[in-house]
Formats: sequence, structure tokens, C-alpha cells
Amino acid sequence: MFETSFLLLLKYLVLNILIPFFPWLFFMWIFYGDKFRWLILYLLSWFVWVWVVAFSLLNIQFVHFWIWIFEYFVILWLLLFIFLWKLLFKKQKIWSYLQTLKIKNMISFIKKSFLGLTVTEKIFAVIISIYSLYFVFISWIASFSLPTYWIDAFWNRNDSAYNIYMDWWINLFWDESEILWRWRVWYPIQIWAYKALISKFVWWLNDIYFNMWQYLVFLFGLLFIFCITFEKTKDFFKSVLPIWLIISLPLVFFHSYEWYMDLPLIIYCVISAWLFYQYLESRDFDYLSLWFLFWFIASNIKNDWFVVFFPWLLLALFVVLCLNKNLKFTIKWFLKDNLNLWKSVWYFIYFLLPFLIVRLVGWLWFNQAGYVKSWIWFDDVIHWGMFRYFETIFLRMDNYNLILIMLFLVVLSIFTKRWRNSNDKLFILAWLVMFLILIAVFLFTVDYRYFENQTTVNRVFTMCFIMVLAFAGFIFDGKFMKKSV
Repeated sequence: MFETSFLLLLKYLVLNILIPFFPWLFFMWIFYGDKFRWLILYLLSWFVWVWVVAFSLLNIQFVHFWIWIFEYFVILWLLLFIFLWKLLFKKQKIWSYLQTLKIKNMISFIKKSFLGLTVTEKIFAVIISIYSLYFVFISWIASFSLPTYWIDAFWNRNDSAYNIYMDWWINLFWDESEILWRWRVWYPIQIWAYKALISKFVWWLNDIYFNMWQYLVFLFGLLFIFCITFEKTKDFFKSVLPIWLIISLPLVFFHSYEWYMDLPLIIYCVISAWLFYQYLESRDFDYLSLWFLFWFIASNIKNDWFVVFFPWLLLALFVVLCLNKNLKFTIKWFLKDNLNLWKSVWYFIYFLLPFLIVRLVGWLWFNQAGYVKSWIWFDDVIHWGMFRYFETIFLRMDNYNLILIMLFLVVLSIFTKRWRNSNDKLFILAWLVMFLILIAVFLFTVDYRYFENQTTVNRVFTMCFIMVLAFAGFIFDGKFMKKSV
């Protein structure tokens, strides 16, 4: 019993952290040198390193039909060889890279920030922290005690991972009778290859610990939001506030452990928005190229990226660049920055193009929910009736009423000079555009039925609101308000 529970849990936990760690570390050092440091390095690493392995496992199927431990070590040794070649070619010392692995001590800074809070802020900070830790603990127990039991999650995702594990490879161009179920590849399958690899290291495909990646994305996502907010505001209360707002939303607990991909998708989009914000603040094109990488990764988490997240990302970023009057500068100088330009092109070729080719050859499109052939199809009528459900959603059920308070504060901030003069308008615009696109989808398409039966709408609204709540500390940072006003 001990061997099949606690020790197996530790095996899956350690492997999900260590197996991707070294490939990503070499990947980051190769492309970005020693730019990223301490905890941000580890958190960004974990969110990308899995995909370095997952995409490599998928792409290798074009020339070598096998997914096994040997393929992992081929990837690892190749990255190590390229990194060592970089050190020798540029005559650099490895010590500067090893320095990036040091974790900065935040305890003293957090203590100093906490002592500087008002009495009211201290009380709320303590309550929020305790509640957040309780939520994380309870969701941890749920994640590592229950297998996937919802039919959508198992049918769309687990099934493919099981088959990859049993077959030892992925047949990229199959017939409809193929065991991987051709039409179920509506959902990208790179992460399923990664899950199968982890199970091969354990020599056992466990129904419960098989889902560990999902919970770790949620856990590290919350930690990432805390870290970037505290780094920006130096305010403990404003740093724990986004965590409390996010976990208070409906369905977050369920999505933290069940194998749906909506929560990982929005967390990757949050990181993408932060990277572009870092570019706006520093004009460092390294952040822009890394933003492209996360953007391409998000496209392979869930198909909603093509329908919702792709448009809002582009439109929001375009609007912000225009408002800041630096669209021309960004395009001009990014094209001149050959290193970051070619990195971005390579990210597209390696992390986006291969599965698009599979889709093209297999006639696999992007709107599996609407059951149409190639795009979201417009309905014959406009579904104005959807708005009668808003009262139920925002005033009578779940915890969406918190959003109304948040929206009031957001609108209030729009009418201040601070919103117009600061780059954090990116977060407000990104959320607003995404929300309007979701409304348009339900208003003009056959997907209205998912709004009417109150199923999909609650899920997508939750993920949409996480976008703005994750940056609540940025938006309501008093120091920036004083500077601008």
C-alpha cells in the first residue's frame, strides 16, 4: 500500500519537475543567456520546459516513430551539446550561468512590506493568505486522490495519452479507424506525449498521478502571479490579493485538478501578457521573442486559442502600441534585431507549424464545439436573448458578483490619468477584448446553446476574468496612481 500510494506520488512529482528541468535550462541558457534569474527563471522554466520535451517528442515522429526514454535523452544531449558549443564559441564562463540558479531571499522583503501595511491591510492580508493556503492544500488532496472522471476530459485527452503509452509512438497521418481517434485530434496532443513519457519513466500509467501536470500548472501559476506582482509593487497585500480573487471564482477548484485544459490555457496567456508588459516597460526585445514562444505554445493547449485568445492578444497589443505611439518603433526595431527575429521565426517553425501541418493534411479544423467544418459559423439569427441570463450569472449564482466590484474599480481607473499613462492598460484591454469576443461568439453563432444551458458560459467567463484578476495588484497599485495623478 505504501509503495503504491506515497512513494508513487513522490516518483511522479519528482519526475514532473526534474525530467523537463535540464532540457529547459539548456534551452533558456542557449537563447537568453543569463537574463532571467532566481525564482522567475524556475517558474518560466517549468511552464516552457515541459513543452520543449513535448514538442520534441511530437516533431521527432515525422522521422522516427518512437516515444521512449531514449528519445528524451537524445533531446537532452543535443541541447547540452549546443550549449557547450555556445560557451566555447563565445568564450564565456559557465559561472555566470550558474549564478542564475540562485534563489533570491524574499522573506525579509515580504516581512518589511507586511510591517509597513495599515492595520486593515494586515488583517485582510492574513485572512487572504490563510484562505489561499487552505485552497491550495484542499485542491492538492483532490488532485492526488481522484482520477479523471469527467467524460469530456477522459475522452478528449486521457484516451490519447493512454494510447500513446501503449503504442509507444504517434501516427501523425492516420485513417479514421486509427486507435488514436482521428477526430479527437481536434485537441492538440503534444502534452499527451509528455504524459506518456513520464509514465514510461515510472513504468506504470497511474490513473491518478497521471494528471499531476494539470495541478502543477495551477500551483506554479499562482506562485508566478504573486512573484511578478510583489516584484512590481513591493506590497504584500497587493500581491496576495490577485490569488484570493482568482481562487474565489467559480469552477477554479474543479479545473485545478480535473483534466480540462482551460485553466492552463489562461495561465499561459497571463504569462504572455506579462512578457509583453515587460517589453513595454524595458523595450527589451528578448521579452518580445519569448512572448512569441508562449503565444505559439498556447495554440497547442486548447483550440480556444484560435477562436478567442489569438484575436484578443493581437488586437489588445496592437491597440496598446498605438496608444503608446510606438507601433512603428516596435516593428522597425524588432525586424532589425536579427537575433530575436530569427529566434521568433524558429519558435514558429518548431512550436507551431508541425501540428498545423498535421491539421491541414487530416482536414482537422478548430471549432469542434460547434460541429462545423472549418470555422465558427454564423447563425441565422442574433441571439439577443442571451442577455437575460446576465442577472442570473452575475447577481444570483456562484461568485461572479465579485467581478462587478472589480469592473467598477477598473472603469474608475480608466478615467484617471494613470490608466492612460501606464502600460498596465494592456491587462484591462486584453481582458475586455477577450470578453467582447466571447459575447460575440454566443451572440452570433450556434454556440449560443452553450450559453442558454449555462454550461460553457460559466467556464469561459471564469477563465476570462482570471485574465484581469491576475493583474489586480498592477492595476490598483497606489504608488503608480500617485505618480500619474
